[in-house]
Amino acid sequence: MTASVDSPQGRRRERVAARLRDALVALRADPVAEISVAALARHAGIGRNALYTNHRAVLEDLRALQAERSQAPETDKTSKRDGEKKEVDMRIRLLATENAALLRRALIAETRAKRLEDRNADLVRELRAGHNVTVLPADPDREKIRTPR
Repeated sequence: MTASVDSPQGRRRERVAARLRDALVALRADPVAEISVAALARHAGIGRNALYTNHRAVLEDLRALQAERSQAPETDKTSKRDGEKKEVDMRIRLLATENAALLRRALIAETRAKRLEDRNADLVRELRAGHNVTVLPADPDREKIRTPR
């Protein structure tokens, strides 16, 4: 029992079908739009029941669009994950390089501190032994060599 195009119900159905096609085109053009029956009905300004009851062809087009979108995000998600993985790998390399440089500086500082502690212990032993010890300044440019009295 389909209404003919000449009847008021047929003309209304044609107007609604045109609004649904326009809404479907708008949803297709918007990459972030939600693709659902509710969104299509909301965009066209009709109820979902009317869509399910009278516009099966539009529903098939909507399902085709949903299938297209569901396939596209998988490849987008995969490429996005690959990009994120590369970025994380690069950050890990940078942090590892920075950590290695800090470790090297710490080892150099520890070696220098050990050498200075050993030198200090030698000087203290010589002072206790009563020898005439020459004390070198920490920065030779700043002070001249002095001998204890």
